[in-house]
Amino acid sequence: MNRYLILIHGDAEAFAEIPPEQAQQMLEQLRPFEEMVAREGSLLGTHRLLPASQSTLVSIKGGKRAVTDGPYTESKEQLGGYYLVEAESEAQVLSWIELIPDLMDSTLEVRQVVDEERSVP
Repeated sequence: MNRYLILIHGDAEAFAEIPPEQAQQMLEQLRPFEEMVAREGSLLGTHRLLPASQSTLVSIKGGKRAVTDGPYTESKEQLGGYYLVEAESEAQVLSWIELIPDLMDSTLEVRQVVDEERSVP
């Protein structure tokens, strides 16, 4: 089995302008996908992220660190959340994400997690 991240990119500013009850209804539309992957025993984790305006960027260049409060991206489309899943193949993941509705012209990025041994203290 391989692990994959499904990264959800979207317009954070547009999402922030939606009334909270409507935003919650939109997020509930993800439930069929989440329940199906969970039933398969393949959902390892999922989280929404705060907007980039509430993030901190640490840049390391030439041995020097610079800390910048967000937003730091020029793009309207930002990483808004993710799913970590386990699947036999990328094709299987792509078939699952057919259940994710088009909520706000989002982009879904599927990336395989590198399976390597690393010791962590």
